[in-house]
Amino acid sequence: MSADRGDRAAFAERIRIQLTSRYRGARVDVDDERFALHVTGEGLNATLPLAPLQQAVLRDPAHTPDLIARFVTGVESQLTPRAYGAFSVDGLLWCVRSAGYMRGIARASELLLREMPGDLVAFAAETLPASSMRGVPRSDWIAAGLDDAAVRAAVDRNTEQRFAHLAGRIRNAERVPADGWRMAGDHMFQGSALLIPAVLAALAERAEGDVLVAVPDRGVVLALPSRLPSASVFDRRVTREWREAMNPCSHEILETDGVELRLRDPGNGRRAWVLPWLSQPWSDGGALDD
Repeated sequence: MSADRGDRAAFAERIRIQLTSRYRGARVDVDDERFALHVTGEGLNATLPLAPLQQAVLRDPAHTPDLIARFVTGVESQLTPRAYGAFSVDGLLWCVRSAGYMRGIARASELLLREMPGDLVAFAAETLPASSMRGVPRSDWIAAGLDDAAVRAAVDRNTEQRFAHLAGRIRNAERVPADGWRMAGDHMFQGSALLIPAVLAALAERAEGDVLVAVPDRGVVLALPSRLPSASVFDRRVTREWREAMNPCSHEILETDGVELRLRDPGNGRRAWVLPWLSQPWSDGGALDD
């Protein structure tokens, strides 16, 4: 075990103990792979990512106790069993993860899903405090008198509103960077931008053609015009980001013409020869972070 992984394990155990002490009716387990805590109990099934908290602690170690205390207190609403009468579609968004991630969710069969190309899957999730979310089981909205169609329409609408600004930012960018765009302004839901027709249209319009896209981390979307020379090594860039990601999602390459999102045809990749300068580290010239 590396020192870094050991530090993460110790940090996760510290938070687990505090949550277990405060919320005695819940079972708290460490999810080492996702660097998160999985909380279950009567009416509870929540996943609490720890990366944002640890990063905040590393940036400001003098205030570690206060940061942890605020985190523990801030997740109270997530660890309180939901009353069915309180269900609302207002906080629901599409959440994009890998098929492998979905296989690790005990109640995945109860979630509302939306198909995506490759190994990506979108499911309806509720936004929660402390940079977290909760996959919403179908029983929640059935008990509230709603059907799948109504919930799906609300999730579509909410997700479009969340990323409404992004299409404009892409269209108004001063230039198309040689290494494309890196969008990382939404830690939990960034991949959902690929479900927004206006975002896909803006990418293709600005690129003047097809665009390669990928979601190597749950909080990162990479996009690159397929006509650029650097497209020949885009898969290398994606694989590197995926391997180094704090919360890895997928290393598969998708492609859009502004209308359709599809798995890239491997035959379209130009891999015969790579210009020497393309092997250099990628810049952040195309960052579109919020």
